[in-house]
Amino acid sequence: ALPRLGSAPVLVALERASVYLDYRAVLREVDLELRAGECWVVHGANGSGKSTLLRAVYGDHPAALGGRIMRRGLGPGVPLGEFRRWCAIVAPHLQSDYPREAPLLEVVVSGLRSSIGLDAPPTARERARARSALGQFGLAEREDAPLGTLSYGQARRAMFARAWAARPRLLLLDEPFAGVDPVTRETLRRWVGTLPGKGVAVLMSSHHPDEWPDALTGAVHLRRGRAALRLATTPPVRR
Repeated sequence: ALPRLGSAPVLVALERASVYLDYRAVLREVDLELRAGECWVVHGANGSGKSTLLRAVYGDHPAALGGRIMRRGLGPGVPLGEFRRWCAIVAPHLQSDYPREAPLLEVVVSGLRSSIGLDAPPTARERARARSALGQFGLAEREDAPLGTLSYGQARRAMFARAWAARPRLLLLDEPFAGVDPVTRETLRRWVGTLPGKGVAVLMSSHHPDEWPDALTGAVHLRRGRAALRLATTPPVRR
């Protein structure tokens, strides 16, 4: 078993978790704990199961019989929506699924509701939270702009703002820097690196070690759906 870094609360735990998609095993008996203030990177070849692992943690894919995914505070009868109040995700499918005409402010507000689109107008509180998040990522002046008018890098920053609006305790990042310009990539990488010191847990998939945050707890290497965990050579930065 891997040694643990401290005694921070476990937010999510996978125990022998397997995930099947279209009757094919994509993840096989994965064991992983995510604790407050930790930062784990998932890496592996294309098709190794990186996106599936993140989406399984988020609740998009259930664990098969014989394994389980436990989420802090989510006992029997508690809806998954309660978990998503404090867990957020940035993923390519979210960026591509949004209607291009959606105003940026509404895109970010939808992060507070864990939805794509809104079924009711934003409240004053939601608008304030969304504007704060937009400001965090340099998009304060674009709140009325349709998502489709943004550059690719701006749209990715919008997805970060959408996730951060809820001030999550766990942030899931699926290849978050793919396709963005070098300046945006480094700005976002440095920002992600500050989160563990604030007690936020991060689980991020990435092909490239130069994208990995500095405050790294360890790496999860996926090969054919099986996970091998390795602690970082230096402990995560604590601020």
